[in-house]
Amino acid sequence: MRNAVLLYAAMAQATILIANVPALAGYGAVAYDQEKRKQGVAWNEDTQQRANEAALRACGSDSCKLRFGVPPGRCAALATPENGPACGGSVRKTVNDAKFAALKNYQKHAKSKCAMRESGCTK
Repeated sequence: MRNAVLLYAAMAQATILIANVPALAGYGAVAYDQEKRKQGVAWNEDTQQRANEAALRACGSDSCKLRFGVPPGRCAALATPENGPACGGSVRKTVNDAKFAALKNYQKHAKSKCAMRESGCTK
């Protein structure tokens, strides 16, 4: 009986400790300056706010705007032209799906050729 009580107490303590451990999820973000054609991305930050700030910093332009956030366990892609201000982006379950959707989204805004500039996934 004493062993059962000790086991129960140990399990309860482990449950409390596990519940207080932060999740290992990561947040991402994509920023883009259409005029200067600069982009910045962030992956696996501990909050969406930090991911947004990191992407804007990485973009390196005062005119950069946050285009979209990337939740944990998702992939994102950004397609832009060689010249011109259009862009297309997407967030999907897989990086290939995100790339395909980013190219399709770009084609909704422009007919010129574009290139995949950024792609990746969060934890």
